[in-house]
Amino acid sequence: MTTTGNVRRTPARTALVAGLVTAAVGVIVLILVGVPGFPLIPPGPIILLVAAGLVAFLPWRWAPVLGLLAAVFLSVGAVLSGATAAMLATPSAPGPFVGAVIQVIGLAVALVAGVPATVRAR
Repeated sequence: MTTTGNVRRTPARTALVAGLVTAAVGVIVLILVGVPGFPLIPPGPIILLVAAGLVAFLPWRWAPVLGLLAAVFLSVGAVLSGATAAMLATPSAPGPFVGAVIQVIGLAVALVAGVPATVRAR
């Protein structure tokens, strides 16, 4: 564990930030390849990147909770919409498939790292 400023850097906290940023990149890939259904200003990448920034730079010890909540929120949305599963089931459409894979990997890392990051911060 290292300390930068007042922020305690643990491997779990670093992995949480990396997962959130990776998930945001996955959503941005989906937007860039033209997957329909995104609003003019898509909230997904904004939520993920703001949460990653707060976890990375906020010296508050409960900041990892924000990252974990963002990951849970977007994961539930991805599952309920069914769109991510459809893209993952269609590797013949490489753009949406790759974007969905990147997003799912990022969310999985954020969810797995978010729990110990939150517990450790306590």
